[in-house]
Amino acid sequence: MSPSVSICLPNLNTRPFLEERMETILAQSTNDWELIICDSFSDDGSWEFFRKFKDDPRIRMYQVPREGIYAGWNECLRRATGEYIYIATSDDTMSPHCLEQLLDPLVRRKELMLAACDYDLIDDEGHRLEKSGPNDARNFYEKWMSVRSIRTGTSDFLAAVCLGPTWATMTTVLFRRSLLERTGLFRTDRGSFADYEWAMRAVLSSDIAFIPLRLATWRIHGSQATGQWAKDLRKLSWFNLEMVRSVIDDESLAIPKSWKEGHRWADEILRVWQMEYWGNLGLDRGLARTQPWQFARNVWGSLRSEPAFLLRQLLRGFAWSTQFSPKRVEIANHLVNHFDAPWPPKAMNEKWQPIDHAE
Repeated sequence: MSPSVSICLPNLNTRPFLEERMETILAQSTNDWELIICDSFSDDGSWEFFRKFKDDPRIRMYQVPREGIYAGWNECLRRATGEYIYIATSDDTMSPHCLEQLLDPLVRRKELMLAACDYDLIDDEGHRLEKSGPNDARNFYEKWMSVRSIRTGTSDFLAAVCLGPTWATMTTVLFRRSLLERTGLFRTDRGSFADYEWAMRAVLSSDIAFIPLRLATWRIHGSQATGQWAKDLRKLSWFNLEMVRSVIDDESLAIPKSWKEGHRWADEILRVWQMEYWGNLGLDRGLARTQPWQFARNVWGSLRSEPAFLLRQLLRGFAWSTQFSPKRVEIANHLVNHFDAPWPPKAMNEKWQPIDHAE
């Protein structure tokens, strides 16, 4: 008999964090799970650590090719047999009731395919951090960040287009394995941000149950692939623009027909990342005055990649526009209103109770 939850633990060289990660998995209040470990031939002692658990019948472990972050995720997903899937990124942790709390709304509401919770940021040592800077998703959802609720998938999609995945990290998400039939696996050609595109596909396939408890963590440390990518803002904004475009161009996804009836509907959805990408091209006269050589390189690069925008900026005297720094929350609210997406979320009235999986 298949377990209820498949916990997927992909890993590459995160040995310093594995003891805490395994402790929080083994401490789960629900025991109806399997753990699938896919280690990409780590050379830091990770595999030797995992072998300590080889006699636990709930745990299956494999060594898989070292082909990137999401290739490792996909190796786990292909081996999953549970009805529900939780991706336990190897440097993060979870509270003892994480799986049980996330399971509850999905068991109660068969139409839902996704549940998400809140999270804490932690440092290398596992200490809780104050969330640094403004959090756009919190500012968008406001009081609904404190309410057990059902978020409509189309509204969450429009928010994600502007703000990134509204659940921020996959450690907060539990989903039905059948959802993969609609989303597919994670793309392996999206650098360290393929979960953004997957999240947009996922919320176009289902509404989301939100649990306003910090049941998972997201660890911030210097060796994260995400942190390395985020340093190149032009590349990052172009990548995000391409991911949103890929989703809205996919006719297999449930983009409402009423949206497509509007004039330039796709441009509306692409606006945030289009403006940010243009701004990151560095074609403004302020940069020309302070860093002329960098400005010249930007002009040369844009001549090859974005000649139409370069001409537009030339005609504007390379003036900076505030549109190049889009107000994400404001635009997300505009899109929800513009496309008449269901808003606000709906409160879940039932109170949470522990689930007797033996029933």
